Amino acid sequence: MHLLRNRAEWAAWVERLAGISLRQAYNTPTEPTLYPCYGYAVLAIADAGYETEEPCYLYAADVAAMAVTLLEHAA
Repeated sequence: MHLLRNRAEWAAWVERLAGISLRQAYNTPTEPTLYPCYGYAVLAIADAGYETEEPCYLYAADVAAMAVTLLEHAA
């Protein structure tokens, strides 16, 4: 999981993922709607034997919701 504070950090992170290239403008993933956020990769399986990493984003509201859920279950 990587903290992405701006578009430049997002672009550098996304280009390190397997099969993604912003320079050639193909296979470009969606950009986060808000910064800062956390980015992490999930494995996407299109066909048997063909796997790629796709970015997913975790926003501050998501982290806050998870914290509330953890506190509720801890009590």
